[in-house]
Amino acid sequence: MTALRLPGWAPALYESLHRGPELGFQEHRTAGLLADVLSREGFAVTRAIGGTGLVAVLDRGPGPVVAARAELDALPLQERTGAAFASEEEGVMHACGHDLHLAALAGAAAQLAARPDLPGGRIVLILQPAEELGSGAARMVDDGLVEAVPHPDVLLSQHVSAMAPVGVLASTPGTALAAAETLTVTAGAPGGHTGLPDSGPDLVLFAANLTQRLHTVVGRDVPPFEQAVVSVPGMVAPSAPGLRAPSVAVTVNIRTFEERVRELILGRVDSVVRAESVAAGLAFGEDVQLTRDSRVPRVENTARVRDHLAALHEARLPVRHLTVPPALASDDVSVLVRAFGTAAVYWFVGSGEPGSRLGPVGPACHTDAYLPHPATLAVATAAMREAMLAGLAGELGTDRSAPSTSPVRDHGSTGPRSRLGSMGSA
Repeated sequence: MTALRLPGWAPALYESLHRGPELGFQEHRTAGLLADVLSREGFAVTRAIGGTGLVAVLDRGPGPVVAARAELDALPLQERTGAAFASEEEGVMHACGHDLHLAALAGAAAQLAARPDLPGGRIVLILQPAEELGSGAARMVDDGLVEAVPHPDVLLSQHVSAMAPVGVLASTPGTALAAAETLTVTAGAPGGHTGLPDSGPDLVLFAANLTQRLHTVVGRDVPPFEQAVVSVPGMVAPSAPGLRAPSVAVTVNIRTFEERVRELILGRVDSVVRAESVAAGLAFGEDVQLTRDSRVPRVENTARVRDHLAALHEARLPVRHLTVPPALASDDVSVLVRAFGTAAVYWFVGSGEPGSRLGPVGPACHTDAYLPHPATLAVATAAMREAMLAGLAGELGTDRSAPSTSPVRDHGSTGPRSRLGSMGSA
């Protein structure tokens, strides 16, 4: 069984990335650090794809092409972990483990590059900006990513999980993560003095009523045997104590597994926005606009490849690789998978206290107290290393003539969804 080992520089790289987090499409320092490391390890690096994105290729001659993706960006949170290497950037934090993903990918790639017995083929590393915004992968594709790298036989990606302890990996054959859509409702009015509440529309009240009503869409408009989430994660209404806000912007996030549910929810959101506009004395289309900002397809694991990888992980590493139900988290790696039309596997890496049971084993991802257990980096590095090595050796069951993803299945009545993704992806 292979030991969980790290390149000597990997922990320092991880801590440096954690200290200097950068938001989406601003990851210049982060991309520079990874470009330097991968160039040093023998990879040919191309920068500035999709803004701050980069790719790195190791060419060992004829053979399979194995791609792996990691994310560059952090979140707008003030860190409160108390770590010695805590973020030094005010209001920005790696609260979703992207720093660990990057260090693990770089470490795994370096270990493979150093092997004289590495099977022939090419390793393609995709370091993507703005995963948290849901638009980084699309921007890389729009900027020519698919044409810039060898076409992969498989695309690998992993994500830390605070719902599993260190030493546990988890994945799903078929649909793994939900599709996500982000919309924005904006409204404008003349404003006015708060002492004259009857002198015009109150945009904050409009936004508050809209928020309440949108949160009932799933409970009242979506059939109870389906699963979906409609959330209002943000509202902006610049104002002052004596001023009725002259503008408001409401962000709406939708997560679904099935296209029919997505279409139902989009229709209901449109109807609710129109109705609340009328109730507030606003004209939809003039005073109020509804725009669709981004759409991320659901993540589909190629079942046969995922099953091969799970078995290989358990055979070669001191880990367990569990099968879990789909999760309502999302990840725009799905955009890359569709753009390449390739087989894909996405798995979770437990980051909680060793020996714990599945379930919350530490502060969740996307919170200001999230910090992976120190042993997580070695597990994630080994998991990615063995996955890439298996791909090069032809052990993952990939076949260019076979379908690139598992058949679309109806998950509407398969029972409760996993909570694993709630502490993972965007």
